[in-house]
Amino acid sequence: MTTVKFTVDDERLESIERILREIPFVHDIEVESNDQKLQEPATQYERIKKILDDAKGKDLFKDIQDPVEWQRQIRKEWDRDF
Repeated sequence: MTTVKFTVDDERLESIERILREIPFVHDIEVESNDQKLQEPATQYERIKKILDDAKGKDLFKDIQDPVEWQRQIRKEWDRDF
């Protein structure tokens, strides 16, 4: 018998376990999680705050030379007829 180890994002663990349990030749599944397990923020305020905190210091819009023109172009995309 062979043992296979792999690393999975925490939010995908349940899906991977479900898939593995459906395979007839998989005999045993052991899950070892790290102690630094991430918790999702509970409220909308906490989720927005986390996103803004993660974005701090990343200079997300440094490539935009003219913000007004950039917004105008974005809005043009919204105004298209489908």
